[in-house]
Amino acid sequence: STMGQAFTVFWGTSFFTAVARAADVGSHCWRDGFSAERCCGQQDVMCWDAVFTPEVCCPNSSTASGSVAGGERGDPRCWQDGYSYEDCCKPDPKLGCWDSEHTYESCCLAHGDDNQSKLFNVTEIEVMTAYARYTTLVANAPLGCEDSPKELWSMVKFHSAVLNVSRQYGMPGDKPGHQDMEVLVRHVLSWVKDDNTWATARNACPAGALNAIDLTVSFIDRELGEEYAREAYRLHQAFRQQLSQDHLWPPSNDWPLLSDGFEYVPKLLGLTFRQPHSCHGTQLRIFVYRDVSKIQHMLRPLLTCSQKMSQCTASVHIHRWLESGSCVTKNPKEADLYLVPAYEACYNETACGFGNNTERCFPPDFDPEVDLPHFAKHRGSDHVFIFGCNLLPFRDSLTIATRHSVLVTVESYQAENSAGPNMLAWLSHWKDVLIPGYIPRWRIEAMLTFNRPMLQRPMLLAFHGHSGRSPSVGHMYKRSPLAEVRDRVINYFWNMSDASVGPPMRDYFRRMGRSRFCLVPAGLTAWTIHLYEAFFFGCIPVILSDELTVPFQDEIDWPNLSLHVPTTISMAELHNKLSAVRFGRLKE
Repeated sequence: STMGQAFTVFWGTSFFTAVARAADVGSHCWRDGFSAERCCGQQDVMCWDAVFTPEVCCPNSSTASGSVAGGERGDPRCWQDGYSYEDCCKPDPKLGCWDSEHTYESCCLAHGDDNQSKLFNVTEIEVMTAYARYTTLVANAPLGCEDSPKELWSMVKFHSAVLNVSRQYGMPGDKPGHQDMEVLVRHVLSWVKDDNTWATARNACPAGALNAIDLTVSFIDRELGEEYAREAYRLHQAFRQQLSQDHLWPPSNDWPLLSDGFEYVPKLLGLTFRQPHSCHGTQLRIFVYRDVSKIQHMLRPLLTCSQKMSQCTASVHIHRWLESGSCVTKNPKEADLYLVPAYEACYNETACGFGNNTERCFPPDFDPEVDLPHFAKHRGSDHVFIFGCNLLPFRDSLTIATRHSVLVTVESYQAENSAGPNMLAWLSHWKDVLIPGYIPRWRIEAMLTFNRPMLQRPMLLAFHGHSGRSPSVGHMYKRSPLAEVRDRVINYFWNMSDASVGPPMRDYFRRMGRSRFCLVPAGLTAWTIHLYEAFFFGCIPVILSDELTVPFQDEIDWPNLSLHVPTTISMAELHNKLSAVRFGRLKE
């Protein structure tokens, strides 16, 4: 409903990147149906948000100091998610304007703008405002190194700033666009090929050289191959280590550093362990299939697959961790177990297209008994398959063929849905291994940033996720009988002053960190990443999924750190039960 929402359809779009990079927001005011006549002349309040303000877009107009401008417009951070000054700051405000966080006094009355001093406090600043301020600050600040070749380091610094802000808010962030990426890749490859060129670059701008490799390594892996990516990151590793030894890390200037957010890269590329690790001391010998032609494509691009649908990428990280271990053998005759690696989640968003309405990502002609030479010996009982997202349908031919194999999976159950039996899945506790969903380290660190003490959490509960209401994937949730509880949660708690529920939001992290309870309703399947995210947000997970089986029950006291309530509970009863929990109990 605002100009900002017109171009922020998703986290940090390319248009916003262009706006921020120009460091001149005002030159981009008149797009997407907004005009000077409408906004400056007619003073339409729907024109303004935290980034595009009358001061920026109408500097020579009375609008910039008029009745709807500046402090008299209230706090622009309030005007998101479909709410505006006009909706809420009137005698009969729109339903849902106010809750314990957003009040008439904090949103509508005049306020001083002291937000510049809070630039890096992500719990206070809305993400798009942070984008605008931080990238403008970077563009206007001294570069910190000579910009030679022309504009190389300023380009690297800008894209580093954009990605850095994204990661602080728990979002993957935009990588450089095609033209900028080509320039950066060309430079990085020249460093790989020539030691003198690399020495010149790293001496000219140490932080910039490291960031350039971070920004391009996934692209290099995807387009040129893993060996090129490994060679580029080997330069990164050696130089970063040298700077640390010389006590020159981190740099003293204001460069936004990326390396810690890319800690997974050297691990996956096999650059972390000088000697193979011990696989936690196991005596088992594991043979890893590497040349199965029909599923070879499901092993790359490595770095892209390790972050794409990140909650589902355990298959990538487990495989690559094992490959660096001493328990792996190249001799299949001495193996106790056989790992069949395949990054199925990399291709599952959320259907791969094989068959009719299926979740299958393996090629339809893949037959373990035919394509895996050691499978038939023990009917597959010594073979391990990793499913980091969803198990295959119960009646799928691969499920039938691997019924004796060990499945490492995040889920134990799927319901038969109205579209057919394709989503029914299974897990056998006597042989299979249940694991948590995967959360990248950079995302965990962002969650912990938003994790507030319990006494500083004004909201009772929160849930933001897909449901039958979602425009893009709602049809899938309507298929699953498990997901019905999500619709009941949203229908009941919508517009309640002590709750925050609805679709995914760009300030999702802030809402979770301000809530005492985080609801974990079933979705397409019984498991959901919301359960594991709740622990890092610091809210108490309330599991609304009857069929959910939690992992590591022998090691983790689940009843003491979560609530598991039946999905048949009325939302009014749930509301009353959670409201009655004493603060002292929550603090424990």
